[in-house]
Amino acid sequence: MEFIKQERFDAVTVLTLNRPERMNALSKPLLQNLDDAFATLGDDAHTRVVVLTGAGTKAFSAGADINEQRGFSPEDAYRHMRWGQAIFDRVEAFKKPTIAAINGVALGGGLELALACDLRIVADTARLGLPEITLASFPGWGGTQRLPALIGASRAMQMMFAGEPVSAQWAFAAGLANEVVEAEVLRDRTLSLAHSIARHSGEALTALKAVIRIGLREGRAAGLEAEARGVGALWGSPAQKEAQEAFFARRKKPRSDPA
Repeated sequence: MEFIKQERFDAVTVLTLNRPERMNALSKPLLQNLDDAFATLGDDAHTRVVVLTGAGTKAFSAGADINEQRGFSPEDAYRHMRWGQAIFDRVEAFKKPTIAAINGVALGGGLELALACDLRIVADTARLGLPEITLASFPGWGGTQRLPALIGASRAMQMMFAGEPVSAQWAFAAGLANEVVEAEVLRDRTLSLAHSIARHSGEALTALKAVIRIGLREGRAAGLEAEARGVGALWGSPAQKEAQEAFFARRKKPRSDPA
């Protein structure tokens, strides 16, 4: 894991893209390390939420390592796009909740990686963009599909056609960012949110994410069927029984008289 730093805070694992000298550019070795980390964490019973961020203060990730693409043939470019797409698809399909803590610029493949996460908390100083059009190309690691699905076709086309980065505040207004916070508190806020999620049943979180994804992928009818089946499958589980008993115990407590 030369290019991925991994830290654990109770049930939250933080993965840090660790090439700060290259603004955390997504080289092949880094992406392979990332893919391996997610594969391991999927089976880690102690991890309920994964946070993804970038080393340093300048960049979440400035995008693909363009030096690796020099001399590509059209077939080389195709294979490289499909390889990256497969990794980002696995990030998106990761069964546990994921949060991108965008601590600096997120451009090109860097933003595409953040789009594959479930939530995005963005520093107020960050800039986000898909500038591939300035190189006479366009996003190839899922950006043309995920961004329109998230913020609508018109706004997504504006970002991709112009190729100009947008501010964190614009991203929040468009629905690209869940929250915008001061850069100095980004890590603390993201960890706080991650811990508030991780305190819930891991089994329920995994099932909930799966049901949401089914609805998004297959439509409302399939989503409603998966929803009902998911609730039924969880009913009576040890965690569900414990939570239900705690709920009713709180309701039975007498209210204290006002002072």
